[in-house]
Amino acid sequence: MPFNQQWAQNAAVLVFVVSARSFVRPGTTEPVPARSHSFDAGAAWANLALQATKLGWHAHGMGGFDGEKARTELKVPDDYEVEIAVALGRRGDKSLLPESFHKGETPSGRRPLAETVFEGAFPAA
Repeated sequence: MPFNQQWAQNAAVLVFVVSARSFVRPGTTEPVPARSHSFDAGAAWANLALQATKLGWHAHGMGGFDGEKARTELKVPDDYEVEIAVALGRRGDKSLLPESFHKGETPSGRRPLAETVFEGAFPAA
């Protein structure tokens, strides 16, 4: 996607996080659905981002990318999901970004925890 290409074009590496939609349990031969494959990929991405930060790098996760092109170029089998792309690199000089990106280089507020966590049944929309 053009927007994310501007973030990623100078990255040291572009990583694609891919998850297996099924797996074969030990002692069996038939694949079964891996219900938590996206969750597991999210945990892997989070740890990648934390480790990159610890080592002085920056990890920029991107959901806006051409998943089918990534699947084709990387020859990802059909039983795998291309979850996200991650640009890894050193943080560059903000002045090298287009002016429209400068505001995004400032930490933004987060949704209050009370709007995310609740007790009991799922609240009505």
